[in-house]
Amino acid sequence: MEMGEWWAMHEGLRGRVPAWQPVGVVVESDGPVVRLHYGTHGTAEHAPLTPGTDAGAMVRRQQEAFADRGEPVEWKVYGHDSPDLARELTAAGFTPGWERSVLVAAPLPGERPDVLEPKEGVHNLYRVRDQAERAREIAVGSPGPHAAPYAEMIADGSSDEGDVLIEVLLEDGIVTEVAWAYGDEIPFTLIGGLTSDDPDFVRACTDRWRQSAWLGHPLLAEAGGSLRESLLEAGFTEVTTVRSYYWRPPGSPETTRPAQFLDWLHDDGPLWDRFYAVFDFKPSTTYRPAITDPVPSAVWDLHSHHRLVPDLPERLDAIVQRGLLTATEPGEFVYWLDWNHDGYRYDPRRTDVPGRPPRPGKGTYPDGDYYLHLTDDLRLGTFGHPWEQTLTVWGPKLLAAVEAELTELLGTPIRRRE
Repeated sequence: MEMGEWWAMHEGLRGRVPAWQPVGVVVESDGPVVRLHYGTHGTAEHAPLTPGTDAGAMVRRQQEAFADRGEPVEWKVYGHDSPDLARELTAAGFTPGWERSVLVAAPLPGERPDVLEPKEGVHNLYRVRDQAERAREIAVGSPGPHAAPYAEMIADGSSDEGDVLIEVLLEDGIVTEVAWAYGDEIPFTLIGGLTSDDPDFVRACTDRWRQSAWLGHPLLAEAGGSLRESLLEAGFTEVTTVRSYYWRPPGSPETTRPAQFLDWLHDDGPLWDRFYAVFDFKPSTTYRPAITDPVPSAVWDLHSHHRLVPDLPERLDAIVQRGLLTATEPGEFVYWLDWNHDGYRYDPRRTDVPGRPPRPGKGTYPDGDYYLHLTDDLRLGTFGHPWEQTLTVWGPKLLAAVEAELTELLGTPIRRRE
């Protein structure tokens, strides 16, 4: 496919509700504009405006929507967009920010090489996973501005059609620079950012992404200054420019998203490691029980009554969610884990309520794998065993909140520890 065809596809997708939506984000459509509400902030994305569009009224409607949520908003305007939009944004109080070039590079043939024990050069972060926190510190601490800040890209997670791609520069086996990109169902892989504009580093990272045959997408970058020059030197083509416009309503936005994807390197893996150690977790289709029951705890057989319970997963989950609301502190997150699959964290008070995102995860009933709800300090939670067909609940406050209802639904606990 020619570059013009790729770009035409990109333009055709602007202003559409994305097929895959990040965890913890409310997506709303208003004519040619799509709003993404993160709780902490928001973005407005628009389709190319048709002649006769009342840009002023369109901008004011978006301001009202973000003001109702107390979210600062960023709105990107491309160099080939109608000049009316930039004028109306400025008139409405939006502040013009950075301006960058938009650059595109086509996929490259071949496969990216990987060595068994990387020590030097550019490699995928998963090859040196023990340095994930160091990589995060370097990426988050880099000045930017980046097309997609590292923490935001990690929080967005991945879809069925894509993944977060992280490359690191190693010197004597130690991470010194980081680059990140995101591949999704859109026809481009977006470069989120690079912590260095060194031409060799930029080329090494972008060549590796262009050689990712499973993506098959060209790369899309936003850059200015020396990073732009390095991307041009690495084979990118400039197609347009983009400028940021920013507006902040009165008041203070929320400091955390209502829900968030748990990246395996940064969040999910370390939490599982602690759970293995504290609960002596032994995953197995035959080893039972799979954990050492904590104190206090109770274990219910999900089918001990030998009778069909209509809507058992839904009823079970409703009881547990009511209990978590009672047992957790305001603002505290609950972590939902699925063994060897994606995990999430969510605020039970800011999800599954009007105007808020849905609660992530698959609930409480262990439908084919171990499902857990737990707090970060592991003081309370639930553990669903799919092969033993049991539900373990631990923590004094959570037990007190759910025991009567669970016993009524499932019968007397088969094990307990006081």
